[in-house]
Amino acid sequence: MIIIGVDIETANLHGAICEFSAVGLDLDTGAELFVVTSLVDPGDVDWDPFATRVHGIHPREVRGKPAIHAVWDRFLTELEYQAAKTGRPRRVFAHNASFERSQLTRALGDRMQVEFECTVRMARRGLREFAPRNHKLPTVCEVMGIPFRETHRAEADARAAAEIARRLVGMGVEGCYGTTSGGARVPGR
Repeated sequence: MIIIGVDIETANLHGAICEFSAVGLDLDTGAELFVVTSLVDPGDVDWDPFATRVHGIHPREVRGKPAIHAVWDRFLTELEYQAAKTGRPRRVFAHNASFERSQLTRALGDRMQVEFECTVRMARRGLREFAPRNHKLPTVCEVMGIPFRETHRAEADARAAAEIARRLVGMGVEGCYGTTSGGARVPGR
């Protein structure tokens, strides 16, 4: 099985994605199978100063970078390639999947057809005995012994989400689908 972690960073909370990353790992070995990562030009949008402080991405850095549709197409192409190459099933995860899915749905519309499982929900189920103080990405990584130094950058967060999912799936924790903030159900729940 291929475990894929996805993460985005946003310029604001209106689907203005400024960075995308997906990291694919082999379930059994943890070997990295692929990475699709890019800064994304969200176009002429208002940037929320709080978002910029959180992730450190500035409008000048993304000017002229690919649009989210082009990066998303690269991701879908990689998914198809991996399916053809390995013949193995794949599962896509995000930490706080409802946020990632809602922002991608705003940006991509009907093109957003990928189901995301939520590693926050999985961690709540699978780490009960460890009683973490919260289920934020750095905390879950700490509890699980996953090295994690950088937060709020898409590739680091996607890699961490993939590793959390890989370990929890390996422990037999069931996947958990979320709902988007718009109320639409994510298939499979």
